[in-house]
Amino acid sequence: MSVVGPVEARPADGLAVDFVVEADRAELGEIVQRVRDRRLRTNIGDVASFDDAIDVLDPTTRRSGKTVIRIRP
Repeated sequence: MSVVGPVEARPADGLAVDFVVEADRAELGEIVQRVRDRRLRTNIGDVASFDDAIDVLDPTTRRSGKTVIRIRP
């Protein structure tokens, strides 16, 4: 899953589409079960704390896989 906002710059001669997906508890549970059953693979490259988010999400650094930011109260 990704959390993003609308793009700041629109393409000069293209189309940008913004959309919102509402989370569904049952569907998210199904995704979790598929990962546990190894029917769905993930491509997680890095897991970082919220405090380290700025460093690991640096757009000048190329990373393999998705970055997960762990948020704990």
